[in-house]
Amino acid sequence: MRRKLGMLGLLLCLAALLCACNLRSGDDLYALPRTSVEYDSLRDALQGLLDGGMEYAAPLSGSNTQPVQDVDLDGDGIGEAVAFFKDGSGLQVYVFRQNEEGEYQEMAQITGQGIAVNSVAYSQLDGEGNREIVLSWQISSGVYALSAYSVREGSCTVLLEPRNYTKYAVVDLDSDGQDELILLQMDASDVGGNRAEYYTYQDGVMALQSEAYLSSDLSVIDRTRASTLFGGENALYVTGYATDEETGEASTRIQLTDILALRGDGLVNITRDETAASSVRTRRRVYVADQDLDGDGVWEIPDISGMYERLEGGQVVLSDTFYLITWCRYDINGGRHVLCSTYYNSSDGWYLVIPNSWRNRIALARSDYSEGVTVERSIQFYVLKQVDSTAESTLEESETLGASVLTNTTAELFMTICKNTGTDRLTRSVQGGRTVLNTSAEDTVYSVRLEEDNWFHWTPEKVQQALHIITTNWFND
Repeated sequence: MRRKLGMLGLLLCLAALLCACNLRSGDDLYALPRTSVEYDSLRDALQGLLDGGMEYAAPLSGSNTQPVQDVDLDGDGIGEAVAFFKDGSGLQVYVFRQNEEGEYQEMAQITGQGIAVNSVAYSQLDGEGNREIVLSWQISSGVYALSAYSVREGSCTVLLEPRNYTKYAVVDLDSDGQDELILLQMDASDVGGNRAEYYTYQDGVMALQSEAYLSSDLSVIDRTRASTLFGGENALYVTGYATDEETGEASTRIQLTDILALRGDGLVNITRDETAASSVRTRRRVYVADQDLDGDGVWEIPDISGMYERLEGGQVVLSDTFYLITWCRYDINGGRHVLCSTYYNSSDGWYLVIPNSWRNRIALARSDYSEGVTVERSIQFYVLKQVDSTAESTLEESETLGASVLTNTTAELFMTICKNTGTDRLTRSVQGGRTVLNTSAEDTVYSVRLEEDNWFHWTPEKVQQALHIITTNWFND
């Protein structure tokens, strides 16, 4: 029986050492501990390639970047070794597996494309329980091609011939347990346009099944994320930078998200407005990233609008610092569903869920204080009130017009949320009538002070329910 690889950690260390130090001497290699037939046979096979003039060429990006990788391709519980090399003739990927005696032997060889291996993924593409090798090749600077291979004992079948792409994703959109490939193509020409190509396994190859247009004003793809829709269907969220309508150039200040899903038998961009040729509803200025805010597996897209700010002199203006984030989910038909609205304070590491009754009825201000051992950052919440009988209509009109300055309006403090990180944080957090808010942060204390004239009748418990600590929830695939 073939034996399991028992020294994977040592093997990877060896590979890294060979790569970093460019060892060529057999004496140097055999000076390392000798541990098993498996280790010795794989070490000898790798050294034979190095002695033949090859050198390691590990993938440049992705989650698999080791020069030698342990992967169970055939699902038998025993890992195969996938090794990445290059020489004067180009790139080579070798697959080794153990024989009945536990010795590693070459199983397959893949001849590479271009100048480097950009990334590698291992996925079930053909539905037979095996894992196929998906390879991204860097053809030249900024130019990439994707291919896929099925490796069985003694054979290597090309499932996808190298196909140029801008970004790619391995996803299971139809939830059948079998992965598919989506290649994103950026094309500024009027003929092709930005598009997504959807490949599925058919008749022994990965075949183009359908296409969907991306937003025409999507200039640069920043990231992709496989997640679910409001109704539970799988989807690919494609977020990038949009063209500035004024300058006609790509802007890092403007983002939009295209959402790709299966509807019927084909791939569709559920957020794309066909008249505008863009996902206009997901277009926003960059402030906070799209994410799964509540951790339920459904991705939310932020809709960003301005909030009012109270200046030191008491004037209330439309802020360029404080924003209201409305977190939106989408269903398979492109319908939008609001999860909640928040004031999202990324610099202080917290956000507050804002009730609908507060919309356009509050203004914010910030105050930072640092002296000696005290480090305090606080946000003050003010309720907006009118000073005469026409107050309500005046305020409503200002909101509708998006006025930069509110007139006939006063702002009365009703709540302050503080963050303390200094060594006196515990003492400071209970001063001045504050209540400590329970958080899991080790070196940070959050607290709240509610004024006696608490317009919205909130309690510390209510604040605790609405306040959330921002955790790492990143998504770039």
